Amino acid sequence: MFDRLVEVLVQCADLFRFWTVLYPFEKGVMTRFGKVRTDGENRAVVLNPGFHWKLPFNMDKAITDYVVPSTHSMGNESVTTKDGKSIGYHAIVTYQVNDIEKALLEVHDVDHAVRDACSGEIARVLMSHTWAEIIDDQIYDDLTKACRKRGWKWGIEIMAVQLAGLALVKNLRLMSNS
Repeated sequence: MFDRLVEVLVQCADLFRFWTVLYPFEKGVMTRFGKVRTDGENRAVVLNPGFHWKLPFNMDKAITDYVVPSTHSMGNESVTTKDGKSIGYHAIVTYQVNDIEKALLEVHDVDHAVRDACSGEIARVLMSHTWAEIIDDQIYDDLTKACRKRGWKWGIEIMAVQLAGLALVKNLRLMSNS
């Protein structure tokens, strides 16, 4: 009961706050009454790390996200290579937000955008190579280049794509008549 009372008091006090602070690993945009604040060229005003004034009572709201490198694990997948070999892999993507306006205002979730930008591209690149080409280190540059091209449109810079657990596998597909 006492915890809930403290929580309500903190929320009420926060309504009167007329500033926001962004940490060195964040950037953001400011909204006023639900609309993005823009400059003279109709681009969102980007909030850099530091102190920023805002109108109290949630008239202004800072929307922020991390802009430092992060990793996304794509999970286990399998494809068939150009020479007919079935391979299994686990892709790990390192990325960072490079256009905070796009990443916050045109994408619901940056992690989902990374998955969208990379999952199909990784499979496409691997299917267009032979097993011998895939086990060569050059494949990482090809994967990164393909994913980076797709990530830019969402304000995301794909820095590296790695394959963990890369191996030849046997695929079994079970089908049921449910």
